[in-house]
Amino acid sequence: MFCMWIPRRSDLLIALALFAAPAQAAPLTVLAPASAAAGLASLAAQYTADTRIATAVGGGSRANVLGALKSGPADVVVLPSNDMAGLPNVAGMTSLGRIAVGVAVKAGAKVPDISTPEKFRAVLLAARGVAYADPSAGTAGKAIDAMLQDPEFKAVRRVPVQGLAVTALANGTASIALQMLPELAADKDVALAGPVPESYGATVDFSAGIAAVTNNATGAEAFISYLIDPKNAAVWRKGGLEPLHH
Repeated sequence: MFCMWIPRRSDLLIALALFAAPAQAAPLTVLAPASAAAGLASLAAQYTADTRIATAVGGGSRANVLGALKSGPADVVVLPSNDMAGLPNVAGMTSLGRIAVGVAVKAGAKVPDISTPEKFRAVLLAARGVAYADPSAGTAGKAIDAMLQDPEFKAVRRVPVQGLAVTALANGTASIALQMLPELAADKDVALAGPVPESYGATVDFSAGIAAVTNNATGAEAFISYLIDPKNAAVWRKGGLEPLHH
């Protein structure tokens, strides 16, 4: 019996990008905040090895990503979905997955047990201060602030921070930091307690889009297809993002 193999769209796009690329193909520039950088960096390296198209990931903070997007050409942009929605300099939006908010203390301090909602709540109520990004700065701060609006957290000593929540651990204004889990995991100056219990829904959805000012829209589309390929789900999870495509 004869069976015809039908390639996936992502495989076709990557194959076309490779076939169409000259020996020195135009590199791809990917902008992303630190919270999504771990998985992206690994996948960019794999993509470069597969296609011979140099793919660089940069950005740092959300503000840096938005600034780089305005100041010059880029190709792929990864941001929290709520931050990306409506951006005039990004075309299209492809959902990638979600990243959990994590809990950390200063390195050397006793790591609290937050394994249940009850224990997590008790840790926050007992804290000298609970630091998190100012809600006006972006989606992560808004998600955390929304959780803390629950009456059960009314007595929590909140410490909104301009910038990274962990800075409040360093200066002593807080003993607990709530921040994106991959950022905390990569910070050697803090001890990670784990993610906020799932029942609180403290997660941030992330998406990828194509920069409006790009020199390689076809290559950008191929790379985004590569990002959502189910075969790359394990890489995303290792980097702290739970993929939607698996």
